[in-house]
Amino acid sequence: MKFIIILALAINLFAQDVIRVGISLGFAPFAYKKDDVIVGFDIDLVNEIAKKTNLKVQFIPMDFDALIAAVKLGKIDVIASGLSKTSQRAKNVEFSDEYFNSKNYFLKLKSNSNINNISDLDSKIIGVQVGSIQASELKYIKNPKAFLNSEVPNIILALVSNKIDAAIVDKAVAKGYMKNYPELEVFAKKPYVSSGACFAFKKGNFKLRDKFNEALKSIKNNEFYQKLLDKYEM
Repeated sequence: MKFIIILALAINLFAQDVIRVGISLGFAPFAYKKDDVIVGFDIDLVNEIAKKTNLKVQFIPMDFDALIAAVKLGKIDVIASGLSKTSQRAKNVEFSDEYFNSKNYFLKLKSNSNINNISDLDSKIIGVQVGSIQASELKYIKNPKAFLNSEVPNIILALVSNKIDAAIVDKAVAKGYMKNYPELEVFAKKPYVSSGACFAFKKGNFKLRDKFNEALKSIKNNEFYQKLLDKYEM
């Protein structure tokens, strides 16, 4: 009996809680695949938080627009996908403190001389990710024809192929794609109307949220965070 109790205590002592982290791939530099390995700013940041909180992480890729439903249903514990806090989203999930702030970049083909500013987007076909903060920009444009897709790479390919007129993506994401597609350029920039990127948790899961916030505060106050920004050129 004593052996069983000691064994149980030893297991608890060395065991780590496993948290399932929902991510959306094709969202460089936040999360993407490189040589069949999942990498990115969010991946490195979550791994560092896991170290500080003695948590074990399991990354679960899924479509961006499925993330909030997944955390609500308990299929994942955390969303780490450059998710911005909005009043509507806050009704369904708990948000961490902000871990990155950015802007919306409006992209077009350099060869498209018909678009030079946001007002030129009237009645144009505009690509945005389903459920993203960028999709909310459509309401500020006259008569937009939305090209909605759950994957940013599909939107960029549609733009490069001249199937759509413009795309709205996060600044850091835009910079990454412009390296691969020099025919693209930014013709407008807008600050986020909401907060920057935050982690999200199931409603009422204050314990995990507070763990992330505590670790995040420590990380942002040391050189690791700046090195991470430099690494991904954000």
